Amino acid sequence: MSSTSAISWKVLLAYALGGLVLDAASNPQTVLPLALAPWTPPLGLSLAILLLYGARYAPWLVIVVFITGLPLYGLPKDPLVVLWASVLLMLGQLVLSTWLKHGQRIDVRLSSQRDLFWFLVAAVLAAWLDAGVHVFSRSPEAAPDVWAWLADLVNYWVGALIRLLIVTPLILVHARPSRTSLAAWWPNRETLLEGLSIVLALGVIFGLKVTDEFKFFYLLFLPLIWICMRHGIQGATLALAFTHVGLNAILQWRGMPSVTVVEFHMLLLSLAVTGLFLGMTVTARRAAEEKLHQRETELNQAMRLAAAGEMTQAIAHELNQPLSALANYARAARSMLAHPGEHERLLGDTLDKIDRESTRAGQVVRRLREFFRGGGLRLESVSAAELVEEGLAPARRRAERSGILIHISPMEYLPRLRADRVQVGTVLHNLLVNAIEALEGRPAGASTEREIHIDVARVDAAHLRFRVRDNGPGIAPDMQERLFDSFVTSKPDGMGLGLAISRTLVEAHGGTLWLESPYPTQLCFTLPVNPEV
Repeated sequence: MSSTSAISWKVLLAYALGGLVLDAASNPQTVLPLALAPWTPPLGLSLAILLLYGARYAPWLVIVVFITGLPLYGLPKDPLVVLWASVLLMLGQLVLSTWLKHGQRIDVRLSSQRDLFWFLVAAVLAAWLDAGVHVFSRSPEAAPDVWAWLADLVNYWVGALIRLLIVTPLILVHARPSRTSLAAWWPNRETLLEGLSIVLALGVIFGLKVTDEFKFFYLLFLPLIWICMRHGIQGATLALAFTHVGLNAILQWRGMPSVTVVEFHMLLLSLAVTGLFLGMTVTARRAAEEKLHQRETELNQAMRLAAAGEMTQAIAHELNQPLSALANYARAARSMLAHPGEHERLLGDTLDKIDRESTRAGQVVRRLREFFRGGGLRLESVSAAELVEEGLAPARRRAERSGILIHISPMEYLPRLRADRVQVGTVLHNLLVNAIEALEGRPAGASTEREIHIDVARVDAAHLRFRVRDNGPGIAPDMQERLFDSFVTSKPDGMGLGLAISRTLVEAHGGTLWLESPYPTQLCFTLPVNPEV
């Protein structure tokens, strides 16, 4: 397939619109006359397109920028010089993008600290290239001496690097977003508060006469840290873009001189580097935790399968003898029935043996059942909050990615329990996962937010009640009566064992698990309090 046939007009249209938006949002007051020339392809946007879609787009990007600039800005005084500068910049970005993808083999979605580091190196080089092309493109009269020329070079390099660090990671990280990532960023109370915190920091820095703008610039680090810790690299890129737009708008509105603009861009540069690496650190850690949790789940499943295999062998071995004996005794009894008078005493003994062997088989099954229900309990004194955290921790990140809010009622004044932390945590985890899967089927833009409520209350002097409630679609009537039966499920890939196992674990603790309401779905279980406390 030729390179022309592989070109997508949607990508080129998005590039053209993005370039116009970036030009319109930029501050026109710059150190150099060519600093924001519309004929120059937007640096960060061009590098992102080359990384995502390949080198075949390079000539088309130059053409698109040239064509879209004609009706808005007209022909430049020296179009050949401007076109030469654009081509040179595009060639430099093409070399850097190829080096990143094929030389360093980074993931263009910036999924690790290594990817971000090499991108930063490429961004520094691309910014120097951009600054050099623009400075050398000026007439000799524009720089009266070498010091002014060097100052212009450094000043423009700072602005170019800022545009690279803000625009390119924003596009790369959020390219082709998944359904869950879109749901996580659907406007809610937290995202509104995070945006408001950035606005508040900018207001304190520039809005109060008693403050020194440069001295209080560090206030922008506070909302950035908050957002990075909550949302990782995805949140960091959005927060930096929002901060960059807000800062440039204020600088333009207040008519700051060029030197002040460059000084603020230097501060913003430190904010951008810090935010990107902090966000990547959080994202990498969460990815490692999720991978570890997935491996633990796979290992647990393998162990369960191995245990099931061993249990099957144990059942076959233990039941083989009594069942064989039962069959032999039954055949013998049938033969004796042909002459009941002659074998009356032997027939009675044979029936007694059948009774003993059937009792023995029942005891084998009962021992295995008792082992499964409570043979492995490790009881300890725990609080209700600890048990809730045990069940919530593995599911918290999935809920956040799906934009699901989890509300937990206060539990400060509840008595402690004597329970197996892991097994009760498994019960809560099963209930939470069922609630999350039910809510994930609801669209993110529904009229009400997707919520899960966890509350613990004392029902009597000896028991606490745990309740998990969600505002999902509820439980179908045909499932309500069989909800806790084994191998009964409404999920296409479900096994129907989660609630059955959960009920077994709760009953092994001396509690009860039940469905309190099908809509909104409310599942409850009780546990006895610790009598020693």
